[in-house]
Order: sequence, then structure tokens, then C-alpha cells
Amino acid sequence: MKYTAVLWDMDGVLMDSEPQHWRAWERTFRELFRIPAIDWEVYKHTIGVRYEVVADLYEKQYGVDVRSEEVKERYFFHKAEVEAEEGYLLMPGVREVLSDLMSRGYRMAVASSSSLSDIERFVNASGLSDCFDLLFSGEKAPNSKPAPDTFLLAAKELGAKPEECIVVEDSENGVRAAKAAGMACIGLQNPGSGDQDLSKADIIVQDLRRVSRLI
Repeated sequence: MKYTAVLWDMDGVLMDSEPQHWRAWERTFRELFRIPAIDWEVYKHTIGVRYEVVADLYEKQYGVDVRSEEVKERYFFHKAEVEAEEGYLLMPGVREVLSDLMSRGYRMAVASSSSLSDIERFVNASGLSDCFDLLFSGEKAPNSKPAPDTFLLAAKELGAKPEECIVVEDSENGVRAAKAAGMACIGLQNPGSGDQDLSKADIIVQDLRRVSRLI
């Protein structure tokens, strides 16, 4: 099968953002719930899923409800605060890999559980907007990763069949979603995303720059 499209997760794949998100949640929990810290082992299970799933996990683990507009507003405030302090941290090799795949004619999409506004802000601020044919948010999907909906709908909008797509993911939830969608998957072992189980990926890499050589 000739692959024609590459679907990219954003957080932890295009940018090393998970530690920033963790710090934003810690600031939110300290401010609103007087909880000083969030266990990284708890946080890592929220990687790759939508806000609603994150809320369910925090309620179960800490007994707090983060669904209100007040909590969302404060989390997104602190997230923007951390990003302003530290900037967007591009993963090593992102620009060269995207440029190489563009030159070889691959259609490419960001297919992330993040909001569309977050995706657009990152892509535009990082100067990557010309690299992608589609920016797709999992907010549009009926079910969050590890369900396949995000990738299936992104592929449909991109005009690619599932078997023509390769997904690049850094989380267990994302890898499971890609395989459930019937797509090939490259797992990126990013230390910043925690010790994710990527064993269901077709191949696991430590360096994003290997993606160009594998496709």
C-alpha cells in the first residue's frame, strides 16, 4: 500500500507541551482547589484525550469538578501564561521533517484532541501553517481518543482512505486510536509525555527525524 497522507498529533509530537500543560493544571488546582500538586502518574493518563475525559479522570482521582466555565477559564489562562513564559517548544527536527514530506507530495493534517483555536494558534505562531492541508480538532469527533473517530474524520476531510494514512503519535491513547482506525502508526517515545505504552504502534522511534526515513 502506498501511503499518501500523514496525520500528526500535536502535543508531544510537534511541540513538547505536556510538561507545560501539567504546570498549568497545577497552578489551576492550587488557585481554585488548594491542591498543591498533581501527580505526574495521574496526569499522564490525560495525554491525548479531550477535556471531558480529563475532567472525568480528575473527578475520580481528586474529587474535584473541572467542568465549570470558571475552571476552564482559569486553566486556559494559566496555560497561556506558561506558554508566554516559556514559548512554544518545538520538538527537534519538526521543521525539516515537515518540509521533507511536503516536498515529496504527502498530504498532511494535524489531528489533535486540543481545541481548534489552540491548534491554529500554535501552527501560526510557529510558522508551520503552510505545512498542513488540514487542522482537525477532536472536539468535532463524537468520541475521544482512544476511539478512532478523530483520525477517521480527519482522513475523510483530507480525502484519504484509512489504509493510505500514517499517524505519528506520542501517547498510548493516540496509538490505540490510530490502530482502531485501521491506520499505520509511528509511536514517538517522548520523555516529556511520560512513560507511555506505545507497544501497539507499528514502529517506535526516539527521534522525530527518523519519521522522514521511515515513510
